[in-house]
Amino acid sequence: MTTPEDPDEGRPAPNVPPHVPPPPPLSESELARAAFAARPPLPNEVRISFVLWLAVGAMFVVSAVVAVAQRDQFVEAVRQTPEARDLTPEAFDAAVTASWMLAIIASAVMAGLFVLFAFQARAGRSWARVVLAVLTAVVLLFVLFGPSPWGLLIALISVAAVVLLYLPGAKAYFDAVKRNR
Repeated sequence: MTTPEDPDEGRPAPNVPPHVPPPPPLSESELARAAFAARPPLPNEVRISFVLWLAVGAMFVVSAVVAVAQRDQFVEAVRQTPEARDLTPEAFDAAVTASWMLAIIASAVMAGLFVLFAFQARAGRSWARVVLAVLTAVVLLFVLFGPSPWGLLIALISVAAVVLLYLPGAKAYFDAVKRNR
């Protein structure tokens, strides 16, 4: 069986636009600009919370620096405890050095974690709010078992920063960022 000849063969169909190729894909910088433009404005609650988190991180860094500078006072404070009297001088030195290094490392790690998750929260990551709340609970536990004015100040600032992240304006921001992803 044969097909009839097409009388329009070789000619473009009427009212059909010529083929237009799709635009090239966006570059990384264009994608980043588009994502930034789509992000809702940063509310004051999140902005203030971010500054408070940076302050908490700085306070932990100061704690580490003070611990380094005051090693002798730390040694004397540990020497006055009843447990220290039962230790040999070598064991005492090892315990003091380990405790002192642990305090410095813990302060540095906490500073880094607070700052890292503060940036994530400012970017609208809801999970970062939860992580910051958990870190604040850890700080509160440390203050509960080893109260100090400096630790109490860190805890109070952390609590204020967490509360700000859960206020209605901040919640709307996190929800809007989540919808735009």
